[in-house]
This record gives sequence, C-alpha cells and structure tokens, in this order.
Amino acid sequence: MTKTRLVSIDMMVGMAMILVVLGHMSVGNEPYWYSHGLHNWIYSFHMELFLFLSAFLIRYSFKGVSSAADYGKYVWRKFKKFFLWFIIVGLAVDIISRLVSGNELSLSVVANSLYRLLIYPAFSEASFLWYIYILFGYYIISPLFIKLPQLVKTLLCVASLFLAMVPGNPFLASNCFCQYTFFYCLGILCAEWIDEIRGAKTWLWALMSVPFIVFSVWVFSDGMEIGFEYPQLGWWTIVTGSAAIPFFYLLAILFEKTKYISKALTYVSVDCYWIYLLQMFIIWGCLYAVSHTSLRDGAPFWLFITITTILAVVLPILLAETFKKLTNKEKKAGLPSERPAKNTSLK
Repeated sequence: MTKTRLVSIDMMVGMAMILVVLGHMSVGNEPYWYSHGLHNWIYSFHMELFLFLSAFLIRYSFKGVSSAADYGKYVWRKFKKFFLWFIIVGLAVDIISRLVSGNELSLSVVANSLYRLLIYPAFSEASFLWYIYILFGYYIISPLFIKLPQLVKTLLCVASLFLAMVPGNPFLASNCFCQYTFFYCLGILCAEWIDEIRGAKTWLWALMSVPFIVFSVWVFSDGMEIGFEYPQLGWWTIVTGSAAIPFFYLLAILFEKTKYISKALTYVSVDCYWIYLLQMFIIWGCLYAVSHTSLRDGAPFWLFITITTILAVVLPILLAETFKKLTNKEKKAGLPSERPAKNTSLK
C-alpha cells in the first residue's frame, strides 16, 4: 500500500469530527429541531463512522511489528501519543470541575477520579474522552489482528456483528468494545481492500448512499414527530453506521471538487485528535459566557452552536499548529510526516 495521505479519508474524518462537536451541544433547553432531529441523527451513526475511519488509518499507516521488543515500543509510542493525554486531560477536567463547584480536592479525591477514569471511563467527569480510551485498546490489539490471515479477519468481522448485540458492561468500557468492534474490523479490511475501493465508480457510491438518505429524511420528519431517540436503535446502529460510510465517502468525492472545502476538512482531519481533547473546554466556555451575559435571553440556539462549533474546531487547530512551530516537530496524525504535493484520492 502507498503511504501518501488520502484526501477522501481526510475529508471524511473532518466531517466526522465536526459531527462529534455538534453532537456535544446538548447544553440544556435545546430547541426541538436539535434535541429530536439533529442530535438524534448524529448519534445514530457518527461514532461508528469515526471508529471505522480510525481503524482504516490504523491499518493504512501500520509499519509492521516483527518482535516482542518492537511491539513494546509500538505500545509505548501509542501510550505517549494517546493514553497519556487522555489521563492528563481527564484529570484536569475533574479537578477544574471540583474547583468551580467548590467541592473537596485532595490526593484521595484525585486518586478516586483516576480510578474512575481508568476503570469506568464513561462515568468519569471527562466521560466525553471515552473514545480515546477504546481507540488505545484497538491500537494495542492491531499488530496481532493485522497479522491474521485475511479470511480469519473477515470471519471475525462477521462474528463481531453478534458481539454488538451483547449488552456489555461499563467496566473497562467493555460495552463500547462490544458495540464498535465490527467497525474496527471493517475499517482494517477496507484499508487492505483499498485497490478494490479505488476501482469503484461514483455512481455505485451514490446508489449505496440511498438507504442512509432515506433514513435521514425519516429522522428529520416522522422520527421527530414520534419522539425517536438514538438509544432506541440499539444494535441497529450497526445498520445505520454501515449505511453512513458510503454516503460520507460520496460527499467526500463531491467536496473534493471544491478546493476550499477540501482544504478546510483536511486541516480538521490532521488535528482531529487535539480537537477531540479540547472541544468540550471550548463548548463549556462558550456556554458560560452566554449564560452570564444578556445573550442568554436573546441569542438563538442555531447561532450559539454555529459560533461554538467554529471555535471548538478552529482554536485547537491554531493551538496545535502553534505548538508544532514552537517545537519544530511535524505532527504526524497517524500517517507519515511527508505530505505529497497533492493528496491521493480513493477514486
């Protein structure tokens, strides 16, 4: 496999990251069109799509592990890049929330917070970071999974469909692993089938996008009227998540023809990890600013989420780029640091 960046995947990651930010706008008293429409639509597929893309990039950028020593170095690199910041930011969120609310802060309290963060990440103060937790888990197993024969990986991918029907337990985020392992396996396989994907015609992606378009229309019409909520989908998010993949790839193909959209989404993709880490701080900051000014009585919700989403995406990018310049290090974002003069499309 070539190791140039794939502009189509970059744009899909960028779109998925923006949806993550939009999905976190449940700040209380949201209008009906958001709480019963946009929010539920996003949560019916967006983390499945995000995990699929992450797994694709894990496989696409994988350089191989040939020994136990290499595996140890691989895990250590991923720990420093992902899990260490998960712990730092997670504890920072807990400490700040306690200071703001005036609750007790001591070593025992911090130790208990660390315990919840590591054992029950979805129930910690920084519950929004759960995705990094399971992503690190998938990174750990990837060298072993990738070495399996492709037939075995395909059979495991099919078997993971049934894993998604298992309720799981929040202990060590096992419920999340049960829910998303299918998309991990699918992403790995699609990265290995990249030549076949490149050969598919655009009209085929358009045809495969029809089910998701129909589902989306239903969510924003009848789904809103009957009180549809994303948890009602249960394991059917396997269906909606899978249907979203060709739709967003089709959007990437269309957006690729517009230079500015393509460039903007690529910027989001390159620094999506830092956006994921910092977005909630910005959302909380914007909410605090609005709630303590006269804007709370007159600012429409659509304006709040528009401005907040832009800030939650742009500010982490600016911080990441500034840090990169100060340290004179190339941010790799899971891919080789050498960027081609022109990105390679999957088409």
